[in-house]
Amino acid sequence: MTTHFSRNKSGAVISTNLSAVTEATSGATLGTRDFTHHSVWVSVSGNTGAVTVTIQASHDGTTWFDLSAKTYTSANGNDVWHYTRHLPFMRTKTSTQSNSTVTTNITSGR
Repeated sequence: MTTHFSRNKSGAVISTNLSAVTEATSGATLGTRDFTHHSVWVSVSGNTGAVTVTIQASHDGTTWFDLSAKTYTSANGNDVWHYTRHLPFMRTKTSTQSNSTVTTNITSGR
């Protein structure tokens, strides 16, 4: 299922893509076709193992390619990635996750 953003008064949108996940998973597909400016916030906490967080984009919501990835090993972290391009669909995913909690937010605007 694809979630499409709805604009607020400022024209920007935000969506929590992963909410305090503790196992390897992919976030919901977000329809971002109306926007060209995107920021992705990643928060990793309680990490005593390792987790890889990957930011992905798609032209059709089915075929995904990686934009960025970072592995957090026995460390907590907060990171922000910025993209200025047309990305019709976005999501985040975790892999190799053990002993950590991950939350991601995707914000888009014009």
